[in-house]
Amino acid sequence: MPWWSVVPFTIANQRFAVPVENVLKVLPALLSTPLPGAPDTVIGLVDIRGQILPVIDLCRRFGWPSVPRSLWQPLIWLKTSRRELLLSVETVGAVLACEQEAFAPASDPNVPSVLLRGVMRSAEGMLLIQDVEQLLSSVEEQRLAEALAKNGGARDESV
Repeated sequence: MPWWSVVPFTIANQRFAVPVENVLKVLPALLSTPLPGAPDTVIGLVDIRGQILPVIDLCRRFGWPSVPRSLWQPLIWLKTSRRELLLSVETVGAVLACEQEAFAPASDPNVPSVLLRGVMRSAEGMLLIQDVEQLLSSVEEQRLAEALAKNGGARDESV
């Protein structure tokens, strides 16, 4: 019986995954609107049926060069303990089941381990499991809330 399920995705030719329990939907590419004053990791906002969601660039979060967005890049709609947000990715794969033995705490020297929950071995290779609670730091959360407040029309949908 699987211990855990994840949604795999790629950015900057790196293989990542997020726990399936944090994924609300996978969406096609959507046009985002820049938000003045937002943290660098927030590349814009998207309005989905009246809900304003920040779009996160994980490359920027890791301090990597951003990958130019294309017309076909999907977004993963995630729910964290603080808010819902969109994660800009290059590709999304089918849900994978993880056995407990296939999971290990993060130790990849190229990725700040504080941003990861761990590493999962799969048939296709290693997956870095993103900690969705670390997509925005507390300082970035505060800056985002302030930017949303300053730009009146954007409602903050924090949870």
